[in-house]
Amino acid sequence: MLRAKLRNHHVTRIALLASTVIAQPALAQASQKQTTQAQTDAASGRAQAPVTNSEIIVTAQFRSQKLQDTPLAITALDAQLLQARNLNKLSDIGEQAPNVVIKPAGSAYGPATQIFIRGIGQADTNFALEPGVGVYIDDVYYSTVFGSVFDLVDVDRIEILRGPQGTLAGKNSIGGSLKLFSRKPDNEMSGSIEANLGSFDRKGIRGSLNLPIIEDKLAVRLAGVARYSDGYVTSYDYGCLNPGSGVPSVRTSKSCKIGSEGGQEYYGLRGSLRWTPSSDVSVTLTGDVSNDKSEPAASVVTHIESRGRSFLSGTPFDSRFVTAGTYRNYATYDNSGGNYVTRTGQVLTLPAGGISLQRNNDLVDWGLSGVVDWTITDGLSLKSITAYREYHGIFNNDADETPFGMQLVSNDFRHRQFSQELRLSGASFDRHLEWTVGGFYFKSRDITGGRVFFPSNFDTLLYDPAHSRSQSVFAHGTLHVTDRLNVTAGIRYSNERKTYTFNREDPATGAPPPALAAIDGVTGEAKNKRVDYKINADYHLNDDVMVYAQWSTGFRSGGINPRPFYSNQVVSFDPEALDAYELGVKSELFDRALTLNASVFLNKYRNILIQNRNPYVNPNIPIDENPFSPTYNPSAGTAPAYVIANGGTADLKGFEIETRIKPLAGLDIDASLSYLDFKYTSISAAAASGGITLDSRREFMPKWKWNIGVQYEFDLGDHGSLTPRFDVLFQDDIYTGSVSSEFNSISDYTLANAQLTWKSPERDIDVSLAVSNLFNKYYYLNKFETVAASGTALGQPGRPREWQLVVRHRF
Repeated sequence: MLRAKLRNHHVTRIALLASTVIAQPALAQASQKQTTQAQTDAASGRAQAPVTNSEIIVTAQFRSQKLQDTPLAITALDAQLLQARNLNKLSDIGEQAPNVVIKPAGSAYGPATQIFIRGIGQADTNFALEPGVGVYIDDVYYSTVFGSVFDLVDVDRIEILRGPQGTLAGKNSIGGSLKLFSRKPDNEMSGSIEANLGSFDRKGIRGSLNLPIIEDKLAVRLAGVARYSDGYVTSYDYGCLNPGSGVPSVRTSKSCKIGSEGGQEYYGLRGSLRWTPSSDVSVTLTGDVSNDKSEPAASVVTHIESRGRSFLSGTPFDSRFVTAGTYRNYATYDNSGGNYVTRTGQVLTLPAGGISLQRNNDLVDWGLSGVVDWTITDGLSLKSITAYREYHGIFNNDADETPFGMQLVSNDFRHRQFSQELRLSGASFDRHLEWTVGGFYFKSRDITGGRVFFPSNFDTLLYDPAHSRSQSVFAHGTLHVTDRLNVTAGIRYSNERKTYTFNREDPATGAPPPALAAIDGVTGEAKNKRVDYKINADYHLNDDVMVYAQWSTGFRSGGINPRPFYSNQVVSFDPEALDAYELGVKSELFDRALTLNASVFLNKYRNILIQNRNPYVNPNIPIDENPFSPTYNPSAGTAPAYVIANGGTADLKGFEIETRIKPLAGLDIDASLSYLDFKYTSISAAAASGGITLDSRREFMPKWKWNIGVQYEFDLGDHGSLTPRFDVLFQDDIYTGSVSSEFNSISDYTLANAQLTWKSPERDIDVSLAVSNLFNKYYYLNKFETVAASGTALGQPGRPREWQLVVRHRF
């Protein structure tokens, strides 16, 4: 029985949870000590010019380089800037980089972060779909969109690489990579502690501690975080608020409040042990554990179509439940008393007791990794990265956010992954050639489980195991042709395989529901073999200006549609592919008072993945109008439908500008501007049947995006310093579905944030007062619509104006 399988897996995970949990990387300022460490840890490379504390060292090309010497479209963020902007979670940093969109997932997808770079990413958290952007934590690949809600605690830096990273480390990545690097244990006793409080009963604490055990040999570093806040969207009992409306009431209290959404409760713990038995070898062992018990993402109803549905009292299910523009909904997460009538007059009687779901998520995530760095000779080094990660997440969704109880979904996601990467790096021909060769192995086992309750269609338990394997080898090298000209080339061969099995069970009978019987037990398989390339040339016009040109390729694995509601929806899809052409310039001018970086690009995008939510007709199956037939494929299509398919080809073009200006002592200005244009050049039959045209927009792809921040540090002498900061960001309008419609459209918005920070004379204590969404703008982060299937659409409003007081102490 599927219930028993889910319950047994749950028991085994409970034993893994301690009282505290992981935090993935909060940024610490890039100090000279860290710079020296990064250079020491470099696989190979020429001697670097001396750098100042404000310069960031990155390892995007396997060796340590100054950010301004790296011929890639890359944004690197250090602690100073992120702390100034009060950014603490992965979803907070999307405004910091051009053509990068990072959003918290809506309630339908659970605790997750949706990351898009240059218009390429992945919103759906199902395991059948690969991320469009690769996420790495200390060089370890995090393979799923689900669960990527990392808290930024004790991070050294973040590197955001735009464009395909098909020939670099880890797994192939078509859109780009986001890499988080935590601080390593070192030989100095140090630490920090931070406490905060604010709006919506916000409170939290985070800290880190570095303990040298044996000088120059053994050190330990610990970091932890705990944070809590109430939800900002309130759920009310409609029947309680409106007596006599004919809508059943589930509350008798005077407040009529049922619960809330958008609240946060997160705990994390991370520990690292660094052993350096000699100057040539270092071993770093890291373990982490986290527990996310936050509420579902906040949602409001933006659209309802009655379609003849009503409560037993005769009260229609209609626009009276639309709450768009407010921070409220009427979600009950319960339909135990919500019998209703369809337009045909049929009364739908629910199973005894019905369904009642909890409002909080429960995600337990833990992992172990071991990194070995061995300098074999002066020009040869080996790096080994071994990692294991496992999580179990339960999240629930009231998909109509009304008292109607029309669609309730309980999700039970389980994931295990093992990865091994080896890199051999060297410098040859008197260091004129720097090279890296390596291999990557990845294996995962996933289970998508839970219950889907569509009273008008079916009630079913899911238990869908998926297995994934990826093997690749790669080579990357840079030839220093002259002191100013460098040529870089890379190649990667990937061999991937994925299987996905569907299991369906009626919770009342134990057998598959009749409409899903043809799906039960079916296994789909996808195999991909691919070679990717990169060639790059960069030229230093002088010591302050570099130009570069690049061609690179990337792909995203194919697979099988993970949400077939009928047998005709069991379809496979091919891998996406991308050819990217880019020109760029990096410059530091006026004695480094002005940093200005820019790039232009053209991407040729093929086999684009789309979601078809219209009633689906499978062109490869003859029309069969019998709903009990294994080949059921009615001429009008099957619904509900959420079919993943290849949509066609497109051109993506745009530009990006980043700058940082320090016109005088104490004044710091940073800004970015990006433009992105998407145009279909052809569409497939599957895309056309789903409503996509050559003029359709791509999801999560704003044409224009910019931000600017200004701060000035006032020196108060013996009383420390005071720094006010003001940030403004703009995001153009976007769509959140493959088919552009009014129901998944998000209007452009401009937000402002402000912060005032006092630092002690010794600069070991900070006190900050921050206000986000300063002008209390009502806007949407996300939208999710199922209008074709259910006639409803939801929006995820951004948080209203909030204040936060933060006190930090470093020792």
